[in-house]
Amino acid sequence: MAFDLVTVMVPASAGHLAVLRTAVGGFAARDSFTLDQVDDLRMAVEEAAVQLLRHTRGDRVGMEMETTEAGVEVRLRSEVAPGDSVIDESSFSWTILRALADDLRVDAGDASATIVLAKHRIDVSGPGDELWP
Repeated sequence: MAFDLVTVMVPASAGHLAVLRTAVGGFAARDSFTLDQVDDLRMAVEEAAVQLLRHTRGDRVGMEMETTEAGVEVRLRSEVAPGDSVIDESSFSWTILRALADDLRVDAGDASATIVLAKHRIDVSGPGDELWP
């Protein structure tokens, strides 16, 4: 299986969140995800990007989308203040992200933070589907 990697960079403004949502939706839709999974991924990306925008010190938010054996991994990155936690794990935003993503973590560096989320493919084939061409 060939793995794809797509990078999108947008200005750090709420007006550009739609670009990130659209990009991740298109990326997941072409990779055998259900409509519900695509919607979950779009909402997760938007929530994660909103959290980054609240803390960003840079003028850009970057998003990398990569296919994996299990599904899709999305990494949203921005410059933040050193030691900034970006998302409190006891917050409502964290709860939303946990509900929408199959895997979730925040990687914080000295001057940047990356929110990493993954969505796994669901096998929607049923018994007997192998008989259909």
